[in-house]
Amino acid sequence: MFALKSDIVSLDPAFNYDFSTSPVVNEITEGLLKYDENMKLAPNLAESWEMTDDKTYLYHLRKGIVFSDGSPLTVDDVVFSMERTRDPKTASYLGWLYANVDKIEAVDDSTVKVTLTQPDAMWRYATATAATHVISKKYFEAHKDNFGKPDGGVLGTGPFKFVSWQTGSEITLEKNENYWDKSGGPYLDKIVYKVIPEGTTVITGLKTGQINVALNPPSDLMRVVEGMDSVNIQKVDAYMSDAIEYNTQRKPFTDKKVRQAMNYALDKQKIIDTLVHDNGIPGHAIPVPPAIWTFAKDKWEAAFKEIPDYAYNLDKAKQLLAESSVPNGFSAKILTDNDSLRLNSALALQAAVKPLGINLEIEKVTGEELTTRGFSGARDYDIIVNNWSSDFPDPSGTLLPLFHSDNAADGGANYANYKNPEVDKLLSEQIRLTDDNKRADLLIQAAKIIADDSPWIMLSHNKQIMVTSKNIDGYKMTPLWSFQDMVKEMKMK
Repeated sequence: MFALKSDIVSLDPAFNYDFSTSPVVNEITEGLLKYDENMKLAPNLAESWEMTDDKTYLYHLRKGIVFSDGSPLTVDDVVFSMERTRDPKTASYLGWLYANVDKIEAVDDSTVKVTLTQPDAMWRYATATAATHVISKKYFEAHKDNFGKPDGGVLGTGPFKFVSWQTGSEITLEKNENYWDKSGGPYLDKIVYKVIPEGTTVITGLKTGQINVALNPPSDLMRVVEGMDSVNIQKVDAYMSDAIEYNTQRKPFTDKKVRQAMNYALDKQKIIDTLVHDNGIPGHAIPVPPAIWTFAKDKWEAAFKEIPDYAYNLDKAKQLLAESSVPNGFSAKILTDNDSLRLNSALALQAAVKPLGINLEIEKVTGEELTTRGFSGARDYDIIVNNWSSDFPDPSGTLLPLFHSDNAADGGANYANYKNPEVDKLLSEQIRLTDDNKRADLLIQAAKIIADDSPWIMLSHNKQIMVTSKNIDGYKMTPLWSFQDMVKEMKMK
């Protein structure tokens, strides 16, 4: 049994973009490429690929791949799936990855050609995410009204196939006997994903052996897990950022001094000491953790010495608020779910800003509602507590989706509804370059502006953790697990 903190959003890979949905959907549908255990691009549905010029990519599909019902995968299925995710009407959470795509076309019955409107340093990685996961065009057209829902399901080529989804309770998958990759796995006949929001229940299940796999247990309970002799624990430095985001287009959070004041009022180190412990590192003013300084590391190290960390300073917080548009304080709502770190961080902020005359009401929702509202262009919240993990081993994988104004639209991950023309210009310019040193200069310029604007209160960069019962073996945890098929390699000892 595989524990999920919240229910999945959908079985539709176009919405496969959170840490509960991904472990399920990644076993059912697959993309053109994948990340290997060293975070390098590797073949998947495409057996090879090439960049013929800086705007043209060719993907050569494997022959003989079939969907789990035995029907053949065709180049039309691939083009259809990519076009559907790209279409703004779909409002896919991954649609932003197609921002610079001009055309997607079939060259022949086993070759897909992608033409970009301009060079894009990130496109190479997009094809290893759920943005290119392939569904059966025929199946989709027969299930348009309920595709991806419990009664509609999904048809893919992955190592497992969909069986059932009892919303709010559990999802069941079975081994795909028609799976194309015969190099090893899937070894398990069935996977049951159980929705268990309460961390203590997960820990109890791991103790009794009722739960075999759990991802990222609550940090405040990790010491209990580490004391158990019935489990194996894997931890990796991650591309993860946990944070509190203001809706910067809603008053009074349109005022930078209000945002900065609240940032200084919260003691982030106390959150590390009481909740995160050694399962992560303190956050800085922007969500670019050291694990993702994959190029120009010396430049990032120098920049982080200059970027403010908003260390706790109540006097400075009071001074900034006194200089703001709301010197006497205000009331607002903060949106969170039941995740231990997020909920306790919301409570900590609520208490921290009371001395400033700021009254925060906490609105607690389910994990799936937090995801859907976080990706909604309506941005129906004052403040949201959320997290992000880069889709790529590249700093642009955090800064571009989170802070470019284009991504404040429906399906975008700009949780702070942040809009700064200078930041937009820098982020758009860097993505057109192939020289990573020049890209780093532009990314750091953007990061410094973002840090000063303080659209986020950065909390921590938590490690990615997988806990498994002793009788489970096979998968090696990576920072990009959310785009890998984890269970295919798992086996019972």
